[in-house]
Amino acid sequence: MQEDALQRDLPAPDETYARHHCLHQGVEAPDLATIKDFFRFFIATSCGKIVTKPTVDSINTNAEWFFAGFTRITGTEINEKDRAEVYKVSTLSYKRGGSNLMVSSGSG
Repeated sequence: MQEDALQRDLPAPDETYARHHCLHQGVEAPDLATIKDFFRFFIATSCGKIVTKPTVDSINTNAEWFFAGFTRITGTEINEKDRAEVYKVSTLSYKRGGSNLMVSSGSG
């Protein structure tokens, strides 16, 4: 949004504008690839409270909070198949700042 505003020679949007523009009643749910990218970003920028990296349980808890909050604010529910796909998170090969992070699409 900020890049688009700069290209159009408009003032950069603030957080309030972005929230209103992106999170309001009737907004469509993001596709599965976008949701997975969001959680990859979240994992890569998160620090665990007990251990250095976030655990699968903590990521899944945050995913539940995200889905519930998105539905509460927008009134749009993310379908169960996509939600289930996001809960298959693997942090086994995760290294902070590395590219080994993966959100699996398998059952393991």
